[in-house]
Amino acid sequence: MSATHIDAPAGSATYQGTYREITVALTGAAGDVCAVDAALDLARASGGHVRLLQLLMMPTPFVDAWSLVPDAGFSQAYDEIREAGRRAAERWREYLAAQQVPGEVQSLETQYVEPAHLATLAARCSDLIVLAMPYREPIDTATVHTYFASLLFDAGVPVLVVPSNAPASLPPHRAVVAWADTPEATRAAHDALGLLRGCTSVDVLAIRTDSAAPADDAGVEAFTRHLARHGVAAHAVSRQADDAAVADLIMQRACDSDAQLIVAGGYGHGRMREWAFGGVTRELFLSSPVPVFFSH
Repeated sequence: MSATHIDAPAGSATYQGTYREITVALTGAAGDVCAVDAALDLARASGGHVRLLQLLMMPTPFVDAWSLVPDAGFSQAYDEIREAGRRAAERWREYLAAQQVPGEVQSLETQYVEPAHLATLAARCSDLIVLAMPYREPIDTATVHTYFASLLFDAGVPVLVVPSNAPASLPPHRAVVAWADTPEATRAAHDALGLLRGCTSVDVLAIRTDSAAPADDAGVEAFTRHLARHGVAAHAVSRQADDAAVADLIMQRACDSDAQLIVAGGYGHGRMREWAFGGVTRELFLSSPVPVFFSH
């Protein structure tokens, strides 16, 4: 194992407010308030604007073979859903106002389009999307993962996933970049520069999974120098692990270094394969004790 420290330019440890438009995808899960608080902290530090996306799932009218007129009961159901959504949106507006951060609540009705897809379309006018991690309940996990995958693959915007059971410390002072020589990892590190420049220390962590291969730290050290030229106080760190332990090592490094953020490329091996059989993205999404900044 090895570690290399490359000094960043003096005065680099200040938050760079490049995320002026921050969108929170409200999934209806218990962790939504954690996602909103994280977005507010970032917006407050950068003078940014927060937009909460509220998705109202409208039932599809059923027309049977004997009638071309939908059941009148649907109209009442729509009114009830809209009224519940209005009350919830008003509570969120009051919450935003109390935090004294510019923000808005955008309510979107979805009937024939998946809510996650509609949220993805709306989130493209953003610099950053914030989403709360799911709890362990299967329904909660399935719902939040649907949003996460759609936003990560199709919004064209990085996704910050925050723990649902503890407040995030943002902007971060220390971070871990999960480095691999892949397009996803490169994109994630570049998308996160606004946060990484504000950190006093950033570990660029490369994990080797082939114990038979000779150690080669040239790649991680080159990328660490690249980050340093962008004003990041970067350290190159290499570790050895089997494939199953990669996510665990990333999270352990974050804990050992007291990092408040992990930066990682999302789904480098394909979304279905990683979700079905396990992978770094899946494990970080479900289990990270600190926020994870994903790009694809």
